[in-house]
Amino acid sequence: MVARQITETEAWDIIKPVCRELFELVNEKMTSFVSATENDNGSFLINLKASRIHLASRGFKDSIGDIEYSDNTLRIGLRANGKPGNIVIKLA
Repeated sequence: MVARQITETEAWDIIKPVCRELFELVNEKMTSFVSATENDNGSFLINLKASRIHLASRGFKDSIGDIEYSDNTLRIGLRANGKPGNIVIKLA
């Protein structure tokens, strides 16, 4: 499996369907992009740093799956706009 780097813009496009207030959080410096990759099977891994984040399932293509917290890091498994993946958030 080969992973390709995802740009910040691409990452925000993936997250946007499950985070309606994303741009406000970014503009207010509560959420920031760290890195992101996409595997050849279409799944993604997005790393963020955040003091605040709000995610919600919004429709048939979006769902929040499992959530794990450990060592000040939150991992959220989800499907955003039909794409499966994980968001890893280092809490600020």
